[in-house]
Amino acid sequence: MRHPRKHPAAYALVLCLALAVGLGPTVFNFVVDPYDRNGWFDLGIEKASLSEKAHYPLWKMLRYGGESPSLIVLGDSRARALRDKYWHEAGRTDAFNFAYGGATVQEIHETFEYVKANPDIDTLIVGIQLRSFDLDHKDGMNRVPEAIELTEAAFDYYTSWFVAKVGWRHILAELEIAPDTWAVTWPRLITSAQAADRVTTDRLTLFDLLSPEACLGCELPEVQQTAFAVGPGINLGLGRGYGAWSRLWPAIDLNRELPAKFARQVDRNARSDWRSFNFSEELWSKLNEISVWSRANNVELVFVIPPTISEMQERITEFGFGILNHDFRLRLAELAPVVDFDFDNALTRDISRFSDAYHFNAAASREIVGELVMLTGSDEKAQVRLRSNRGSLRCPVFKDDTTDSLSDGRVVMEQGVGCRIWSKEGAQHDIR
Repeated sequence: MRHPRKHPAAYALVLCLALAVGLGPTVFNFVVDPYDRNGWFDLGIEKASLSEKAHYPLWKMLRYGGESPSLIVLGDSRARALRDKYWHEAGRTDAFNFAYGGATVQEIHETFEYVKANPDIDTLIVGIQLRSFDLDHKDGMNRVPEAIELTEAAFDYYTSWFVAKVGWRHILAELEIAPDTWAVTWPRLITSAQAADRVTTDRLTLFDLLSPEACLGCELPEVQQTAFAVGPGINLGLGRGYGAWSRLWPAIDLNRELPAKFARQVDRNARSDWRSFNFSEELWSKLNEISVWSRANNVELVFVIPPTISEMQERITEFGFGILNHDFRLRLAELAPVVDFDFDNALTRDISRFSDAYHFNAAASREIVGELVMLTGSDEKAQVRLRSNRGSLRCPVFKDDTTDSLSDGRVVMEQGVGCRIWSKEGAQHDIR
């Protein structure tokens, strides 16, 4: 029996086509390099805004690179607002902000696992809030494993169609072509970058998952009111309830007209946040791991609860989670000191200090960073300079800053102006 005649040229063509499909974006990614992995070609493109929002963890991972910062910030977009330059201006030039827009607790923990190998870490600042402790929050999104893969494996980065897609968007922006045009002009074989999911194996498109801040603060459509998962006053066994602490949480009734965007967020977004919220012990265990490691490695761990406008705080109580919100602070304080800005005060009532109902502005960010540097820093000259330039915020850093204090024998709360510090009894910070 005769074998069919072989066609080496055809085989070569098929091989070349397969190679072109597999390595197609390589040269493009190497030259455009939207995440500045190599920095060999200066195309005059400002990459930070578009590339970071397309994949926050990847952008931060490649910035972290070979650095060994002593202070690392973890968290979501509100922790991200505490930008590197504010820490550097305040004297902590050893700080690196590793927070992401839309970050989940899973991503915070995974980033902690990535950075804890750094032997120079002496301070961890973790921005955190109750809303994140629901396993369904952002569908358990975790973009960090992919970011690590693309950071550590050059081949994966340069052959990534997702990276090429981000680069193509940069090119279109430079050519002033409408952003939607890329969807028509870009090859159909491109797949999107993927984020690991808690339970499902479905592949999720990052551009679908992410708005500029992963929809934290975006305006959600009107939804049907549903029954609460728990009723008012139920604390899910997290803590001790209000008790003597109740005077710290008076009812908030401002009865004022908010700007349209703020009002829609307080109405619709808060309803989406809280109407079916369920606290997860699985996610809590991840914070506990960070606390245990920090104590074992002599790393100062500080939790920060960032401010939201007072009306947004009141919605938590309206949906039956007021005691849970308080107990959350008590329980956090038993892991590490908690610097809390999210209670009804002059800052959270002043909407000129916010860009939306969730996000404070740059001036407030600088003040918050200044207070955190005074709480965690040991540079006396920096302390004196920061104290003389303080704004309206005053954490109880110095003895004359404290306006109120309360303890239940397990947790101590000290209050300044627009700032409370919750800490385990006997483990309070050293008030100067």
